[in-house]
Amino acid sequence: MIFEALSATNLGVYLYRHVKKNRQSLRKARAEKKLSKLNKPKKARVIPFTGSVRSQQIKEFSADTINRKTPQQKLTERNMAISTGSLGLAIIGKLFYYPIALLSIPGILYITHYAIMQAFIGLFKEKKLTVDFLSATMKVLLLINGFLVFASFSVFMFSLNRILLNKVSDNSKKNIIDVFKQQPSTVWIVYDDIEREIPFEELKNGDTVMVGAGSTIPVDGEIMEGSASVDQHILTGEFQPVEKTTGDEVFALTLVLSGKIYIHARETGQQTTAAQIAHILNNTISTKTDVQIWSREISDKSVLPSFAISAASFPFIGPVGALGVLNSHFKYRASIASAIGIMNYLDLASHNGILVKDGHTFELLEQIDTVVFDKTGTLTEEQPRVAKIHTYTDYSKQDVLRYAAAAETKQSHPIAKAILQHATEQQLELPEIEEAAYKLGYGLTVNIEGHVVRVGSVRFLEQENISISADIRDAQTHCQQQGSPMIAVALDNTAIGAIELAAAIRPGTRELIHELTHECGIKSTYIISGDHDAPTRQLADELGINHYFAEVLPEQKAALIKQLQAEGKSVCYVGDGINDSIALQEADVSVSIRGASTVATDAAQIVLMGKTLNQLPYLFEMGQQFNSHMKRVVATVVTPSIVSVGGSILFFNLGLIQSFIFPQIGLLAGIAVAMRPAIKHCKPEKTELSV
Repeated sequence: MIFEALSATNLGVYLYRHVKKNRQSLRKARAEKKLSKLNKPKKARVIPFTGSVRSQQIKEFSADTINRKTPQQKLTERNMAISTGSLGLAIIGKLFYYPIALLSIPGILYITHYAIMQAFIGLFKEKKLTVDFLSATMKVLLLINGFLVFASFSVFMFSLNRILLNKVSDNSKKNIIDVFKQQPSTVWIVYDDIEREIPFEELKNGDTVMVGAGSTIPVDGEIMEGSASVDQHILTGEFQPVEKTTGDEVFALTLVLSGKIYIHARETGQQTTAAQIAHILNNTISTKTDVQIWSREISDKSVLPSFAISAASFPFIGPVGALGVLNSHFKYRASIASAIGIMNYLDLASHNGILVKDGHTFELLEQIDTVVFDKTGTLTEEQPRVAKIHTYTDYSKQDVLRYAAAAETKQSHPIAKAILQHATEQQLELPEIEEAAYKLGYGLTVNIEGHVVRVGSVRFLEQENISISADIRDAQTHCQQQGSPMIAVALDNTAIGAIELAAAIRPGTRELIHELTHECGIKSTYIISGDHDAPTRQLADELGINHYFAEVLPEQKAALIKQLQAEGKSVCYVGDGINDSIALQEADVSVSIRGASTVATDAAQIVLMGKTLNQLPYLFEMGQQFNSHMKRVVATVVTPSIVSVGGSILFFNLGLIQSFIFPQIGLLAGIAVAMRPAIKHCKPEKTELSV
């Protein structure tokens, strides 16, 4: 009995384990099958009506308000809903119960009144017959003659056109982000010898503002007391901090890296340099973004001939035939197909890491023959590299680097990062800092391994009563001539060496310039730089760039762009700083890089999301293909309408329905052509499964 029980138990355990093992094997097989499916290359989907990648990019670079629907957007969406409902009622009434079709009349009349308003704007303000006039006329005639399905379909196409055009233009029209969103919410001022904190909005001219290390300067003004190392990259684009002391000018949005200063506020709020730049951009931004899709012009120009042909054919084919001739016009269909084509290109660019704000930019790209690069932040990295370590005592280069890197450990400005990165590459083990002190302005003092280490400018060491050798002064003179920063290092009371830094060229830039000039049709390339002549010329030679402008003040950049345009050049400008923003606005096409100043990315028509210039050749390739592609789209839409007029109506007089069928064939064919680049440019991609 017991044996039987044990046998039964063993059998049960065996069966349980066997079933469990089979289930595990089955689950594993299913998982492997699923994984193999997921790992198969599949085509990237580019859907112009959703554009999730582009929408995310727009959201990232847009002001808070742009993500809210405008009254115009709400109106077009409401009209789309009304016209869709009217079309549905008209079709149901036609097929099943005619009185239901009568319910579509209020919606048809409501949308038609917008078409009539647009027609009168074109007729009386623009002094020309536009496609809106033809569209409004057709809606009225169809309604009068009782063609409710055709009339409701006409208002549906009108609404669809408006909503698609809105989608193209609204994604392009974005306001400059208010520069004051970059300002601190509160500032410290000195009042009756007492430092107190006040809201930024209460700051006024004449106040004495205190700014310490790590804080943003909120005003334009003059230093009354103290000294500091100031990062002016956001305004000048240069990575080298500037030493500021009593009597020197400082500007809003620049950053105090070290030191403490008291500033007499000369300009605050809208009067600051940064705010004035933003104000100029706000006043000029619409000149680049408010562009009508060019296919609309073709539609407008064909309106008068359509009326003439319809009138001439009336005695021969009667009122319905003449109405069919008029209705055969492609109206908004060319705009609809071209809008889809533009959104298709916008989304393709987004999937390749390029945010193009304005569809018209693609048309302009084909005309570009000159590319102008701002030097720092575009061709070169914001963070410099260590070019050379000078030693003047028994200490080695590694000793100089080790002490400098240890002192800069807690710093975050570009020069500190460059020194720390070089120390990491040299695999140096940094000692612990015993004490750190920010000296007023020009350097750091720390205790390391029982020594007092000072790192900063030569001027800082002089203030600390450390003797400076002739070799260090010669190195300083050389660096000043080259426009390169130099950091001196002292141990106790002896200057033991100096670290020379240089601009680090972005990876792949040489190959990029070669590709632009040899494969993308760019005839001339320029560098604009605030640096000295020698380093700018050296960089131009190294990259194979034809021309350069050195020692250019920020306000001169836009004038240089105008000068090149006056010489007959079509200019693309690539820049990343506030000081570049007006030049970006002035250029025919403007490009900025993700991570640049917000004003620059707002002013630019194109933002390279990968933080490099590597996408530029692909961008110009798209521009070269865009115009011919859009012409094919419009031609595909227009051709069936011409066939409808010439063949189906004038020659055979087959009735009104053909005047609807043939243009719809053209629209569908045009959309198919518009979508071809999405299929052509889709790249295989793998989806990884985490297990």
